[in-house]
Amino acid sequence: MADLVSIMSRRGKQNSDRKRTNKRIVLIALFLVLGVGALALLSYYFNNRCFNGYEVESAVNRSDSNNVNYTLYKDELLKYSRSGISALDKDGKSLWNGGYEMKQPQLDMCGDYIVTADVMGKFFYVYNGKDEGTSLETTLPIVRAKVAGQGVVAALLQDSDSNVLNLYNPYSSTESLLVEIPTNVSEEGYPLDFDISPDGKSVVTSYMLVSGNTVENKVSFYNFTEVGQDKNTLVGGKSFGDSMISAVEFVAEDEVAVFHETGFRLFNRMKQPNLLAEKEFGKDEEIRSMAYSDKYIGVVTEQAKDKRKQKLYLYNLRGKEELEKEISYDYAEMKIYGEEIIFYSTHHCYIMRSNGREKFNCKLEEEITAVFPTKKESLYTLVDASEIKTIKLSET
Repeated sequence: MADLVSIMSRRGKQNSDRKRTNKRIVLIALFLVLGVGALALLSYYFNNRCFNGYEVESAVNRSDSNNVNYTLYKDELLKYSRSGISALDKDGKSLWNGGYEMKQPQLDMCGDYIVTADVMGKFFYVYNGKDEGTSLETTLPIVRAKVAGQGVVAALLQDSDSNVLNLYNPYSSTESLLVEIPTNVSEEGYPLDFDISPDGKSVVTSYMLVSGNTVENKVSFYNFTEVGQDKNTLVGGKSFGDSMISAVEFVAEDEVAVFHETGFRLFNRMKQPNLLAEKEFGKDEEIRSMAYSDKYIGVVTEQAKDKRKQKLYLYNLRGKEELEKEISYDYAEMKIYGEEIIFYSTHHCYIMRSNGREKFNCKLEEEITAVFPTKKESLYTLVDASEIKTIKLSET
């Protein structure tokens, strides 16, 4: 009988211990759920909050004139002017530089390579940040130059009654001219824009042909592999009718965006050009600005009857709409960096996340000329007339 009582007592204690253990497990699970929820809320808040002020972390005096242009080169700040080019670190110190004399410098970048060309001059210079750079003299005046990811340069040259698009290897002392594509303006039209693929194997050019009262805009696709050699390098063409083409840009290795006055089209497979996607905006929505990155295409439209009503559209590089949002920004420039769209004018800066959440909305005291992101998401570079500032976003 005593043994039975002892057994019952042990069982009762075990049940009691099991209940306490289960309660502890439930409490721990509850605390974990609450903790994860709190962390999720905090993460959402910090990743989606909007800043309306900033603090100056550092400032470097500009030792140049307002004729100097600034742009982003990888994670560095690049400045160029009529008398040279240089890359700067966060303290404004020169990492490398190149000297030249140009009347009207024009710049293009791809990967590590940079080309600066003297518009209507006969010299262009190529830099990669590792050596002193190299230069090449052309036979005709340069209209525009583009560079590929290994330093090959496509240059549009102006002749008296035609234009020539040449491809050069500026690092070759014996065979610098790789390809020559002549253009007859009266038959094919006037070249408006062009771009070379990152691998240097394709070029897409836009033309405008005027015949009497008729205007036709079109793009031509050139490929320099064995496929293009069988067709004198011309592998395709598309007509855009009377819709003027504003820009042609390779947005990926084998994908090009053609921006025109009523929308854009995406093409891929440059050996056999294929229309991947297109977006047309109606007459009620006029395009105010367009921008692109290696991930997105951004378009801002405004209502034809009310310019104050604006919409931001964001598309991926397959043409799928990722964002549609009404905005009311007073801006002059629009850029896309990573997951952010930056709008700015001389005294205003707005930053929109790709998810449509506003990150920064601020009126600036100084008159700025450029805004760039840095490696840290809360730090940005402001360039004004006298200083280059590193600012940290803050809430006022």
